[in-house]
Amino acid sequence: MEYLFVYGTLLKHFNHKARQPVEEHLQFISNATVKGALYDLGNYPGYVEKEPGEVKGEIYLISEIDKVFEVLDVYEGLFNDDPEYIRNKIAVQLPGGEEIESWIYTFRQQLRPEHKRIIDGDYIAYVNKG
Repeated sequence: MEYLFVYGTLLKHFNHKARQPVEEHLQFISNATVKGALYDLGNYPGYVEKEPGEVKGEIYLISEIDKVFEVLDVYEGLFNDDPEYIRNKIAVQLPGGEEIESWIYTFRQQLRPEHKRIIDGDYIAYVNKG
C-alpha cells in the first residue's frame, strides 16, 4: 500500500483545485504528524525534514499511484528547471502511535529570511490566524 502525507494547500480544509482530479484516488486515513519543520513560503508552506519539530497534516491511502502523482508532481513543480520540492518517503506518526511510511513533498531549496517558520507546524491554524 502507498500513502501520501499532506500538510499545506492539499489539505482537505482548503479544497484546492489541484486535489479535484485525484480526489477519487485518495482515501483519508487520519490526521497525522511528521518530524520536521514547516515554513511560510508566501502563498503556501514548505516542509523541511532535517529540522527539529513536528508538522501536522493528513495521511491518505493512494489507490492509483500513477494517476495521483501524474497530477500532483506537476502541481508541486517537480519538472521545473530548479524545482522547489522533491517527492520522498518519510515516517508518519498516526494518532495511536503507529508509524507508517508515506510519500511527502519536501522543500529542497535554500530557505530565505522572508521564509518564516510556522512554529506549531499547523498550516490551517497559521492561515486562520491571518
